[in-house]
Amino acid sequence: MKKNITYLCGLFIVVLAISSCKKGENTGSGTKAVFSYVADGYNVNFTNFSTNATEYSWDFGDGSGEVSTRKAPQHIFKKKGDFLVSLTAKSGSATSTFIDTVSIIGPNIKIDGDFTDWQYVDYAYTNTLPSGGTLTAVKTFASSTEIFFLLEGTPDMKMEILDMYLDTDNNNATGFTVGAYPVSSGADLLIEGSLVGGWGGVYKHSGPQSGFGFSQIYDMPEVFHYSAFKSVAGKTVFEFSIRKDKLGTTKGFVNYAIIESTSGYAPIGTMPENGTPTAAFGKIAL
Repeated sequence: MKKNITYLCGLFIVVLAISSCKKGENTGSGTKAVFSYVADGYNVNFTNFSTNATEYSWDFGDGSGEVSTRKAPQHIFKKKGDFLVSLTAKSGSATSTFIDTVSIIGPNIKIDGDFTDWQYVDYAYTNTLPSGGTLTAVKTFASSTEIFFLLEGTPDMKMEILDMYLDTDNNNATGFTVGAYPVSSGADLLIEGSLVGGWGGVYKHSGPQSGFGFSQIYDMPEVFHYSAFKSVAGKTVFEFSIRKDKLGTTKGFVNYAIIESTSGYAPIGTMPENGTPTAAFGKIAL
């Protein structure tokens, strides 16, 4: 897996001395806090170049509340973004604080059946009711060009027929109303096909929300790419991606629902689980 590696400027004295990019303050005789970091997706390893210090306190600036007193900690961020990380170094009454931005762009996911690049991505949704059927859990991640999914299911998950509804404009008052998701649906696009038969298309909704009016705009391989199915710890797992540039105008989120059916179009699995008064599409931050 290709690693996203970012080095902060500001390695102290013999390593690198570029004081203009540092944000810090110090009191006392010669105690100075400085760090650098290496980001591998959401996982970040910090290197501490502080001098004349015996105690350390880290605040990772991501709202997690997690802190560390280790000299060189590891921290797992939960989302993309720029985070102000602070290191306070101490020696007796002398203290020094260094603050700088840690940029997290997320994992470099490839649709290749090697799921290790999902290691630090949290589950977006886990079904808790039997109505989920063959589909049990999903992880999601959006890069600048694609939306990625890691879908877990029972050994019966085969995707003879896949129906994936997408609300791309974040407007529940437009698109097809999927009755099994009464809280929110509004599907502007439908991806439908067979991962067993290797056919499918992408369809755009038109007409009244209550009408199943979808017209094909792409062949499925132009938009949807998927890996082989694998058995992992008693679960069936596969990953897939959707090209963002084929979704039309999007906003801050894309909402989705995935339905697995048999070759006879009998539904056997849903993600998220549906059929309850509180059922709603899942949400992916872009």
